[in-house]
Amino acid sequence: MPLNKSWHDYNESLIERGRILMDISFLGSSKKEIKNMNKGKVGAAFEYSHTYIQFLAFLKIGFKIAYRTVQGIIRGLSDYIKIEEIHFTQIRRRILKVKPSVGNLNLDNDDNDKKPITLIVDASGLTITKKGDYIEQKWIRKKKEFIKLHIAVDAKSDKIISFRVTKGNVHDSKEFSSMIREVSKEYDIDKVYADKAHDNRRSFNLLDDLNIEPAINIRKNASTIKSKVCPLRVAEVVLIKKLGYDGWKQLKDTGRRWIAEIVFSSLKRVLGEDLLSKKFKAQEVEAGLKVMLYNKFISL
Repeated sequence: MPLNKSWHDYNESLIERGRILMDISFLGSSKKEIKNMNKGKVGAAFEYSHTYIQFLAFLKIGFKIAYRTVQGIIRGLSDYIKIEEIHFTQIRRRILKVKPSVGNLNLDNDDNDKKPITLIVDASGLTITKKGDYIEQKWIRKKKEFIKLHIAVDAKSDKIISFRVTKGNVHDSKEFSSMIREVSKEYDIDKVYADKAHDNRRSFNLLDDLNIEPAINIRKNASTIKSKVCPLRVAEVVLIKKLGYDGWKQLKDTGRRWIAEIVFSSLKRVLGEDLLSKKFKAQEVEAGLKVMLYNKFISL
């Protein structure tokens, strides 16, 4: 149970998760949405709304079930409410066309447009479920494949406000710049936390260009020689030498970086750390839907 919640609030949040997964409010505007989707469309017309497909996607991700089981749930619901059953192959095709995004978020600030936000950037692996894993580990000893989820988290709300999904061999810092630039278009960022994986000139120069304070863990053997190449990083190194590493950590309040670890722990505990999809394109969608659903749950 989160420390800032009573047992009553925690129980209610768990109950509300079920309500979110079974939210069929889209039925009220489904016909109008389909009409707008088909306006000027070339080719076969859409028969099912985007919000209906998103509902099915959240069912699959939230309950960790197969496409056939999703079809079975819809068949059961269709006996009591006006909802159209879709074949599981059509469900799969439409879900794989979903482009997961965080959309417009309420970050629990009084004025989201004016109040600066603090970001924590991190990455973690999601495992790929495969049959025969035991045999592979026991006899083949092949390194297990995984997919990497890169996130930028708002330190106040714990919501993921930008994310990227890559293959496991992509370095953590590769997606840093694109996420920071994306968030900076919507919010004023005052500070960014990150671990030593992001200790490089490119990350520091980007923060310098955007006038963002860095709280990136710097390697202890860092030098101040190349000052003209990355002045912001050099300034941080000088500050560390002046205050000592512990003093610098206290000044920067580096403990806040663990918020990202808490977010990953929550996401994996509630929605699972395994990806059931076999191909990378489908894994991207599945991981993105986990992020979307996590944000919905954390909003409770």
